[in-house]
Amino acid sequence: MDKSFIVFLAVGIGFFYVITNFVGDIEKDDGYPTTSMEEEAHKYDKYMSVDSIGRDIIVVDALDRDTQIKVWNRSEVRDEFLDFFPEFDEMRKIIKERVSAEDFREYLIDKVDSVETSFLNGDITSDDALKKLQNLR
Repeated sequence: MDKSFIVFLAVGIGFFYVITNFVGDIEKDDGYPTTSMEEEAHKYDKYMSVDSIGRDIIVVDALDRDTQIKVWNRSEVRDEFLDFFPEFDEMRKIIKERVSAEDFREYLIDKVDSVETSFLNGDITSDDALKKLQNLR
């Protein structure tokens, strides 16, 4: 091999090493999400899927209730669910069609029924009802 090619290759490898380490240090210091922050933000993505017509669904069959609630609270399904407030029938429909676990579906529907009853009886305002639906526990 030509000596200049080997020197060029060595300089290129050295340049690549310096740039990747320098950029990694900058990412740690810039305040933007790092790998661990990104992992936390996307921790529950594996429980989200898409049905045959392209709608987001959550698949939480084998999970404990606390994890099911965490997945629900970070899902696009929940956001769409909240967009229908105060149309409680539509909200129930989203739960029935887009949550895979039967027991968790029943749990969510019971929560919606409870909020609906309190809202329709005038015990809580629409803001309070929406807050309760946003913070299902």
